[in-house]
Amino acid sequence: MPLPENDPRLTPEVRAMLDALVSGVRAALEDNLVGVYLRGSLALGDFDPESSDIDFLVVTGRPVSDDQFAALADLHARLAVLENPYAGHLEGSYIDRAALRHFGPHERRHPTVGSDWAFSRGEHGADWVLERWIVRERGVTLLGPDPGTLVGPISPEDLRASVREALRWWASQPDEPAWLRRRSYQAFAVQTMCRALFTLLTGELPSKPRAVAWALGALPQPWRALVGRSRAWHLDDTPDPGTLPEVMRFVRWTAGEGEAAS
Repeated sequence: MPLPENDPRLTPEVRAMLDALVSGVRAALEDNLVGVYLRGSLALGDFDPESSDIDFLVVTGRPVSDDQFAALADLHARLAVLENPYAGHLEGSYIDRAALRHFGPHERRHPTVGSDWAFSRGEHGADWVLERWIVRERGVTLLGPDPGTLVGPISPEDLRASVREALRWWASQPDEPAWLRRRSYQAFAVQTMCRALFTLLTGELPSKPRAVAWALGALPQPWRALVGRSRAWHLDDTPDPGTLPEVMRFVRWTAGEGEAAS
């Protein structure tokens, strides 16, 4: 679906960042460009101007060539230093049409960029089943055909299987992973678990706020209280190792629920 011109998500800063992205992608890919789509919070309707990234997907006709990769790397280096609050908050991937339609985890390394990593070729794992569902069902078209013509159907059981695989990765993390020391990252982990539990139960993929609202009414203690506290953490980058063990216990409990439901 297109993003309406008067959509409140399109703040001047977001619009300027998207204009720069699409213009640069057109120049870098030329006739290999098929479409540009918004995914993530901008597509699901829970975009927070203070904390959300701009999540995007670029679809190409053929895999990105070495010359195109170099041009895209230069583009993202330029975008990262723009005087725009979202300059460091673009998160996206460049995937060719054939790989996107019936995506198999770890089939191929695709160009990707994020707020925590530089433009590079990276593996796209089980969570890309979820991302493909977002693009197909809720994706916002900035350029190109309807995303439903590019992404094959994804069933509720496909979503559940992807969530279970992602939870196995979460459960494999150490008891106190260094990357989760900040409260904002702990909030991300807790709310990702809420979304996973909702998807396992319903076969649907909700926005994180919807998943959190559901969890506050459905989960047993002590997890309900932890979810409630996490809502105050998403803008707080304070390191808080004291809460990390409880967060990881919730992660492991959620992973256990996923295995029990398989």
